[in-house]
Amino acid sequence: MKTYRNGKFSGKYDSSVNLNFLQILRWKLFNRTVEKKEIVPLETVDRSKELQSDEDFICWLSHASFLVQLGGKRILIDPVFGDIPFYKRQIPDPYSIETLGKIDYLLISHTHYDHFDKASLKEVLKQKPQAIVPLKMSKLLKEIDPEIQTVELDWYKSVEEEGLKFTLVPAKHWGRRGPFDKNTVLWGGYVLEWQWKSIYFSGDTAAGDHFEEIGKRFDIDVALLPIGAYKPEFIMKYNHLNPQEAFNAFEQLGANKMIPMHYGTFKLTDEPLDEPLQWIEKIADAHPDTVVILKPGEVFNMI
Repeated sequence: MKTYRNGKFSGKYDSSVNLNFLQILRWKLFNRTVEKKEIVPLETVDRSKELQSDEDFICWLSHASFLVQLGGKRILIDPVFGDIPFYKRQIPDPYSIETLGKIDYLLISHTHYDHFDKASLKEVLKQKPQAIVPLKMSKLLKEIDPEIQTVELDWYKSVEEEGLKFTLVPAKHWGRRGPFDKNTVLWGGYVLEWQWKSIYFSGDTAAGDHFEEIGKRFDIDVALLPIGAYKPEFIMKYNHLNPQEAFNAFEQLGANKMIPMHYGTFKLTDEPLDEPLQWIEKIADAHPDTVVILKPGEVFNMI
């Protein structure tokens, strides 16, 4: 499924093998066909009172950032607050880090800047959470806080903490922070389990057969799936999902509910900022019992 050789991960789910640097450079410099239109930004909501609940919940913070509460423990996933290098945030953060309460566990999916943000992590790590990360990521976190406690996981490996079970699962993607560190850190998604409840967070991923395999291994209640950053297709189809592909992945997983993410926050690619939401709303209209669209800051209660 993957190999680790000469300090780099590669294999079946390494989508970087499909990337052509000159092709990407040409797109960045000359061929970007960004549609010019009036964009209605996402509406953020304040549900800070609901964040004080003792019940299990999922709160979408925007982009791929989530606050999850399971078994009385707070889990922060891919926290990104404010701008990131090269990209300005298009909507305000719904909450300050302080509003989120005491963070018990920190999960990070991969090293791209819109998921691993040093400025945000510096603030989060002040709370001394237990960090659960893919293989070889601990070094990056310890550059921010040398005392941070980390657990590194390989794909389909798990750790149990206080009744919570965390499993790293494959994603069809890759990682990089600079010109010379491509795939030196593993990437992936997570399955979170507490008693009979389970949540799947995909991280960034393209379409692939890993969704079916994950669905066979886990009985997933809620799937958090990305729907943005898909144009131009000839490049992005190897890295991300469009809304229809995300719904197809949801069906492959056999999950009960789907919550869309990874859209409306940063203008990463060519599609209009509000296009993914409009597209997933049409899918949700056809599947109202399964697709749950949250506004940034909104809370989904797990019964």
